[in-house]
Amino acid sequence: MTTTAEEIELELKRAQAARAEGIPGKVRVCARRAAGAAIRGWLGRRSEPPEGWLKGGTEVQHLRLMKDNARLPESVRGAAGRLATNVQPDHAMPFANDPVDDARIVIEYLAQ
Repeated sequence: MTTTAEEIELELKRAQAARAEGIPGKVRVCARRAAGAAIRGWLGRRSEPPEGWLKGGTEVQHLRLMKDNARLPESVRGAAGRLATNVQPDHAMPFANDPVDDARIVIEYLAQ
């Protein structure tokens, strides 16, 4: 079984490989999975999940909870919100931020 840190690193490497292959959708999916692994690890280290959180929730559910949590720094809320945003019908994103950078913001915050 892999550790949370190994899972995060694997997904970030997959995101970088997808970027090199020119597959932006896969970059985003892998970045979101890396952030999701960090969230699961963070929840697993807590005796009780924060109010409104589910230990079995999806990555997108958790990212949306982070986006809406006024106690978190704006940078973390923004990164979580961008990772949780659905792509537009033409597969474009409504912002230019790098999803790997956004994942790293979430990961670093939860590692504190």
